[in-house]
Parts: sequence; structure tokens; C-alpha cells
Amino acid sequence: MTNALPQRTIHYRGGATNPDRWDAYTPREDDIFICTPEKAGTTWTQTMVAMLLLGTTDLDPPATVISPWVDAELMPLDMMVPMLEGQHHRRFLKTHTPLDGIPFVETGTYICVFRDLRDIHFSMRNHVLNMKNDMFDDQFPEDVNEGFRRWVDLPHVEGAQEVFCLEALVNHYQTFKAFEHLENIHIFHYAEMTADPAAVLNRLADILDLIIAPDLLEEILQASSFNHMKANAERFVPGAGMNIWHKESNFFNKGAGRQWEGVITEENLAAYDARMAELLPTEDVAWLEGGH
Repeated sequence: MTNALPQRTIHYRGGATNPDRWDAYTPREDDIFICTPEKAGTTWTQTMVAMLLLGTTDLDPPATVISPWVDAELMPLDMMVPMLEGQHHRRFLKTHTPLDGIPFVETGTYICVFRDLRDIHFSMRNHVLNMKNDMFDDQFPEDVNEGFRRWVDLPHVEGAQEVFCLEALVNHYQTFKAFEHLENIHIFHYAEMTADPAAVLNRLADILDLIIAPDLLEEILQASSFNHMKANAERFVPGAGMNIWHKESNFFNKGAGRQWEGVITEENLAAYDARMAELLPTEDVAWLEGGH
């Protein structure tokens, strides 16, 4: 444990990520940061937070517009900055960047979601193959086992964002784990979100200091469910209607875990186990893989 506070010391840059965009951001003391690695429940968490904060399941515009991905070069800064400045509710911002690459607001709230890293690999594979832009296709060869082993073995390069590899995901986790003792950093696991979403909604409401009527909580529970969001993809998918996806509903693919079983060879799973043992203590590996 350390008494130090997180510092923005690494500039993570990638094909979509530009860390300089944070320089245009003016923090508010009650800002909320939704911090996840890719495919760990970002859109789901944004939707839950939006419905709780705004007190409605009828989000217009959708959560992914209200809550911009700040350091990605998707929304021009001359659009994003005025939009954020004009929001009168508590703002909630999205990022996939590790904690040492984003501003730390001492009075802000950081909601971090992690997932079994093997599930992230499979979800990201589906995500990339569903994109009409082929900029990440080379990271996912047709042979699933070849792609998995590449993901396991590829080293993380400091400051490299969107180079999809196991070690980069572990780095993301470690930057938050090191500060989990801080009162404004709240770590969730995707497994608990799927097993007991009502408990997660209640925990989020507590974190955000909100009192939600039971009938509204039940309405949010249904509206933010995987099946409802998949069936109404045009209301929830980032970039809906912008010709980004081959099939928008496939953005929400399966939502299930352990997709590697019966697909990844024992040899490659053993390589994953060995690499995780090198990178993390046993208790951290167990939590990432199960959320218990």
C-alpha cells in the first residue's frame, strides 16, 4: 500500500488513442471515469451509470454519446469539449487507458471493470471481425489458436495502446490494483455483473450516492440486461447507424465466459497459465479468472 496518489506518467498512444486530448479536458470535482480494458463491459457499465444518474431508461442521446471516449480520436475535440462543458448532470467519461495514463481527480469517482482475460481475447476477436474497418485484423489470424498464442506471447511496450496482448491487459489491471485502497477507486468484475446485476446496480447507486426507487431500479435492471441491449442494439451500440459494424447486434456477441473451452489447445492454455504466473501473484490470477 502506498500513500501516494496516481500520477499521469505514461502517454499511451495508438491507432485510435491520442493522449494529448486529455489536455483539452477541464475536470469537475464530481466527474466519473469509467475505466475498463477493451471488451470488459464498458458499454454495459456506461449504460447502467447513465440510467442511474439520469433516472430514466429512455436515454436520448445514448449513453455512448453522453459519455464520450475522451482520449480516442472519434469525436472531434471542437465537438466533444463544448458538449462536456454544456452537461449539467454529473459527467461520466469513458477510457480504455490504464490509470497511469489518465488524469487523476482526487474528488472524482473511478469505476474500473475487469474480466477473465481469456474472455476478453475472444470477445475482442469477435469485435474486430465485426468491424468494417480492417485496421486490427492482423492481430487476429484465421487460426484461433495461432491468434491466442500470439496474444499470450506478445510483449507489452510501455506507452503502446491498442497493441492487443495479455501483458498489456495485465498492466492495465496492475495500475488500478496498486491504488484499490483509495476510496474513490471502485473495482468490479464482469462475472459479478452477469451473476448478480441487481447487486451491481445497488453498489453503483451507493458509490454515486444515489437513492433509486425500487420500481426504477427494476426497470433499469431489465433495460440494461444483455438480452435487451442486444435486441435493441441501435439504441446502445457505439457508432450505431454509422456503417461501422457488419451487424450491430453482434457488438453484443455472447456475454458468456469460458469461450476458449474446447477451442484452445491444452498446450496454449498451459502457455497462458505459465505467462500469468510470471506476471501476477496467484490471488490476482484467481480473481481475474473468477471474480471471487
